[in-house]
Amino acid sequence: MAQRNGVISLQSFIKKYFFKRGMDEGLLHRYRVIAADGLRELHINHLPITQTAVLTIDTTNYTADYPDDYVNYVLIGVEDNGKWWTFTREDDMVDKTIVGIDGSDLGDRRSLVGYGNVGGKNDFYFKLDNNNRRFLFDESYSSNVVVLKYKSTGVESVDYSSISDIEFPVYAENAMECYLDFRIAEIDRGAMNDRQWKKKLYDDAVLMMRDISHNITMSEIRDLWAGSSNQTIIR
Repeated sequence: MAQRNGVISLQSFIKKYFFKRGMDEGLLHRYRVIAADGLRELHINHLPITQTAVLTIDTTNYTADYPDDYVNYVLIGVEDNGKWWTFTREDDMVDKTIVGIDGSDLGDRRSLVGYGNVGGKNDFYFKLDNNNRRFLFDESYSSNVVVLKYKSTGVESVDYSSISDIEFPVYAENAMECYLDFRIAEIDRGAMNDRQWKKKLYDDAVLMMRDISHNITMSEIRDLWAGSSNQTIIR
């Protein structure tokens, strides 16, 4: 069984926060709701945490709905023999749900470059339909199953009042504490200098958290260089 020492549940975090400040747990639910908003902000803007989902394409109109907690995609493609093969985005894609639209011939323009390669080719495309929270797919893809790696809000699957719970990395605890301090001061219309000071502490805590969670390795620097220097787009 995996060790869980690197994460803390939201409920445990709130109780710990109350204990450290000598607060009455009668306010716990209020603070939990505010903390859930703070955790969502960290997930969307600062924490490098992603989710993976398997989507099935509706072959009536070649669409697939976003997951409920979807913010933005990191990778979208197919799994084959333990490797992920990514789709190309858009090119000449059309929305096949519109009456009278039956696709568009992309001809020889159906090509792209794969990671770190020259002249890689891909026949499959997708397009974002953010207004309807769905993906549109090129109908030529035969298996109708795609793998989606995406940025999540991190909290949508758990009710605000739940005690079986969202977990987040312990290195984000300080940022979460500072978030609660400054948000409560703002909501309760505390003194302006106090609110500004607590906001500064939060901003500093977020920067420290990002330094921990976004450290880049020499291997990643090498891969970034190789990926950017070798690509040649074919159209």
